[in-house]
Amino acid sequence: MTTTLGKLTIAAILAGSTLIAGTAQAATKEEIKATTQFEALKTGMTMEQVAQVLYGKSYKTQLTKKDGSIILKKKAELMDKEGGKKFVAYDFHDTKLKVAPTYTSLAFATKSKGSVYLLTSKMLEVTAKTKLGVRESKMQLMKGAKLKEGMTEQQLDAVLTGKGLGEWMDWSNFDYSKVASKAEIKMGLADPIMMKSYVFQTTDPKKRMVVSMDYNFKKKIYEVFMYEKVSAAESLL
Repeated sequence: MTTTLGKLTIAAILAGSTLIAGTAQAATKEEIKATTQFEALKTGMTMEQVAQVLYGKSYKTQLTKKDGSIILKKKAELMDKEGGKKFVAYDFHDTKLKVAPTYTSLAFATKSKGSVYLLTSKMLEVTAKTKLGVRESKMQLMKGAKLKEGMTEQQLDAVLTGKGLGEWMDWSNFDYSKVASKAEIKMGLADPIMMKSYVFQTTDPKKRMVVSMDYNFKKKIYEVFMYEKVSAAESLL
């Protein structure tokens, strides 16, 4: 991954938006619409295709041309050039609110010496009006439950109360394969990554368990790669 691609990956993890939201219990119409938008966004889409998903029929009014490439009129959080490629990243959030209900970042890149921007990453985080500040799953880890790296969703579900994992905290997707060089692909620098994180209840009401999972494309399942117990009174934002 080049230096700028690394910057975009970090930006996608840290950035935020209210344009796109996740499904929640008693989800608002805005959240439902935003979830549909998020799922409709696919890595490899052009800037115009992304704009169509975000803005609908008026999408053309949200586009402009700069340095020979079509980009969004919206102010970019990062714009760079490196190795013949161009990079741009956008954050979307409700600036009128101290804490936006969701945080999202979209990052784009062109092929070497190319002019067409393609979506290379999308990231969504859903917040909540709690001390933690993020959306939590209602599922609770059973007493004595032991987590380990490599656990599948099914194995994780088996040590939780209820059925399923509940609602996730954040969800991200990175895929640079459409803009990567043959050398980058050969070195494995363009392998796609998909991740989801959950915040589970524990038997201690003062503690929560944050579990992060990444997608195993060969097995076609999510697996645990990191977990950490945190205080329920400290913000994760």
